[in-house]
Amino acid sequence: MKKPILLLIVFLLAAYCYAGGKPVLENGVKVIDIKRPYTDTVSIVFFVKGGISRETQANNGIGSLFTSVWIKSSEILKKVEFYGGSVYASMNPDFMEVTLAIPSEQFDRLFGYYIQLISNPVIDDEVFKREQALQKEEIISVEDNPSGKSYKNFSKATYGSHPYSLAEEGTMESVSSLTAQDLRNYAKEMLMGSNITLAVAGKYSDDEMERIRAAFSFLPKGKPYIPSCAESRIEKDSTVEDSDKNVKQAKLYIGYNAPDAADPEYPAVKVIADILGGGMSSRYFSALRKDKGYAYSVGSIYASRLCSSRFVSYIGLDYANVPDAIESIEKINREFVNDLTPQELESVKNYMLGKILTDSQTNAKQAWYACFFENVGLKSTFFSNYIDVLKNISADDIKKAAKIFDGPKTVYILK
Repeated sequence: MKKPILLLIVFLLAAYCYAGGKPVLENGVKVIDIKRPYTDTVSIVFFVKGGISRETQANNGIGSLFTSVWIKSSEILKKVEFYGGSVYASMNPDFMEVTLAIPSEQFDRLFGYYIQLISNPVIDDEVFKREQALQKEEIISVEDNPSGKSYKNFSKATYGSHPYSLAEEGTMESVSSLTAQDLRNYAKEMLMGSNITLAVAGKYSDDEMERIRAAFSFLPKGKPYIPSCAESRIEKDSTVEDSDKNVKQAKLYIGYNAPDAADPEYPAVKVIADILGGGMSSRYFSALRKDKGYAYSVGSIYASRLCSSRFVSYIGLDYANVPDAIESIEKINREFVNDLTPQELESVKNYMLGKILTDSQTNAKQAWYACFFENVGLKSTFFSNYIDVLKNISADDIKKAAKIFDGPKTVYILK
């Protein structure tokens, strides 16, 4: 092991008493401890508040570029895959997420490199140039892809000036203007203890947990990031229509205000999303694909957000059928509760529960859910409650949640 890493480990070990055992470190880092000794791996996941929402039009895409350059410039990436682990980082509108998943027996061999990743983020100039070029290619690719372009433009239409309208990959202008030094400054801005939630899940000793806590305890506290939800809601009906000569099939999106992830009606709207657009047995598929033969690509999207989300109905179809598709979708949205049977509701809930329970089996996902629910204000242990809530959703809950379709909407068409 390199000498600087060894010295850093010694320094951090001396900080045990500082890290304590408290759920919140002195610098504001929230710590969640999920021991699963029957597994043979350990995952360390942390969320940083803000995500893409911290960005502006001028630096849009900096988060996506930073996460790729940061990880690919690190020593740990060169080591972890050899020992059967993985390390990755990603951006979403509300958070930057970083995950390390390794075999428990490799903790001592790899943890020093993880400390270096967190405490001394490296931005390699050559890696920066390569990843910047790749991200610019991705921007071009999105523009050339009708589905990617249309959803990006729909987001702009429905969120307006709110940061949720920004694209993860940024724009050609904003990404071209970024420098390696911008990413180094961004690292200092993001890695602040007051905005970090840390979860450790799997098989690890108390000593190893203290070493993890110590590693995060030396990050600067910084100022808490407080997201603004102003202007995140649709206030009135609007229709936006774009054209692209390369598009062979029109893309239609209809978006409605939908609850944030902490709202009591959030689980019920999740169920509605599966009833209406969750697959080949969904209402949209049956009415628009099977009965009318409009398109194969039809469904719904309901993303989890800290501010107002959107329930999105989407379909790709011939432009001549767009008016009828809008009318049909709105009719389904308003009337599906009238003939929702107990069997259909139970089937959808069982399908959802099966996916969630299967998805949550890994230590990394356990840690992810803990960070997510803690950050939306529902506490890190809410996952089991969420499962119970889903199981007990009734037809009356669905009817109440379906009132979102009575509100204003954004219609976006790319023809």
